[in-house]
Amino acid sequence: MIELLLLIFGALIWYVCTLAAGGGALLLVPVISFLVGPHLVAPTVTIAKCLASPYRALVFWSYIDWRVIRWLTPGSLVGAVLGAYTYTQMAPEWIQIVVGLFLISTIFQYRFGNREKSFPMTLPFFLPLGLVTAFASGLIGAIGPLKNPFLLNYGVEKESLIATKAFNGQLMQIAKLGTYITFSAIPLELVVYGVAAGLGGIIGVTLAKKKLHQVSFKRFRKYTILVMFVCGLALVIRAIYDMVSEGAG
Repeated sequence: MIELLLLIFGALIWYVCTLAAGGGALLLVPVISFLVGPHLVAPTVTIAKCLASPYRALVFWSYIDWRVIRWLTPGSLVGAVLGAYTYTQMAPEWIQIVVGLFLISTIFQYRFGNREKSFPMTLPFFLPLGLVTAFASGLIGAIGPLKNPFLLNYGVEKESLIATKAFNGQLMQIAKLGTYITFSAIPLELVVYGVAAGLGGIIGVTLAKKKLHQVSFKRFRKYTILVMFVCGLALVIRAIYDMVSEGAG
């Protein structure tokens, strides 16, 4: 029953979030937290993304911005390993709150989607961005929307934004998965849960591919900002819930 629910939610969430430049894995966080437990979220999401991300990268391969990839990937690989290792050693609630508040703020930074850019962004800044976002992802399980404001401000839009993030994300997920396995953070049951959610993600991406071409740049930006806002709320609410639960226990 849990596997079927993860398949369905994976398909629905990845469909919506493919139209909004990602966030599918992050929106899965509260779902997985409810179904299998908050302490198993990060490894489960990582397994799911190891299936969904390469498929999405393959679908939109011709749109990848390789200039961004060259700067983003080195920091992402180092940050993924450090974050996944730290996950095995500590609780990440405060990082979730900080990241969540930043994502919530984007709806105001972009004036509800009516502003094209909120701050200047150049290629060299993608190196530390990769390090920070991958580190946070290793702790929380998914943090894809955190890159969106920076990519949008650099001028990466629509299919290019989706493709670039998917390719970079897959390299990051492999590094995280290897670290989780090394430190015995992935029980066998999580593989089944992660595969179910990942297969759902593949279905969602397939259904969303044709729809994306019909979405204008302005509407795409509004979708992206809305998903960042929702993901931010989900992170903050989940972090507060986890802290209250631990306190009550």
